[in-house]
Amino acid sequence: KATKCLRPCAPKVWSSPSLFCFSVFRSHGYEVDLVTAQLEKNAGIFSCDEFAVLSDRKLPLIRGVETLMIPPCEKVGVSKDGTAANTLIFMQAWSVIYNDVRWQAHDWLIKADPDAVLLSDRLRNKLRPHTGQDVYLKNCNLYSGPAWPMMFGSLEAISIKAIERYFEGAERCKKELEWHAWGEDLFMGNCLTLLGSSAAFDSTIIGDNVCKGANCGDGVTAVYHPFKSKEKWFACYEQALAAHR
Repeated sequence: KATKCLRPCAPKVWSSPSLFCFSVFRSHGYEVDLVTAQLEKNAGIFSCDEFAVLSDRKLPLIRGVETLMIPPCEKVGVSKDGTAANTLIFMQAWSVIYNDVRWQAHDWLIKADPDAVLLSDRLRNKLRPHTGQDVYLKNCNLYSGPAWPMMFGSLEAISIKAIERYFEGAERCKKELEWHAWGEDLFMGNCLTLLGSSAAFDSTIIGDNVCKGANCGDGVTAVYHPFKSKEKWFACYEQALAAHR
């Protein structure tokens, strides 16, 4: 039969563990240029095995990449911790990812903010011991108390088994959790726990200035956040690569 695959046809070989990564960003503002610059250099989420970019409208980027559309990312309110109460937006975003279906071929789903400097090889090393488990990664222990550590939304690493559980049980979380004043990361962590997934904690998976700080030259961390301009993002990226050599 006719095929568009280059001959000789061969199955795609993924990295181990394999990552399906995505980011959500507005169709206006600095994030468009930031994401486009990362795509141009195959950096950040674009170094994952497969990727998707989501926005509030269809938006052509470069190299034939186009955003998947979710409803507009505006008027999200403020959560109880002073950050965006954006849970509904990301519920919709996760539904878009579910319908994309490519995630099913991979070991991990990774949601990373556009201003997060992601090093996929380091991230794979962090996730490898947990691969095959029904687990998500908590990454910040800023405070003490029953809610900590938690999974900060700048990087959400969720195993294939855990995300399957979420897709099957998301409606239960919407009904049983008091999520309306929450940020989406608080919702997702509590939802996965409610549905029976386990949580592992790794303080070195992300260096986040919203948590305990980002040192791009530490040679250890897999993701650094936040770096909102192309110049700052790639300065951190190059510093991280240099520290790893």
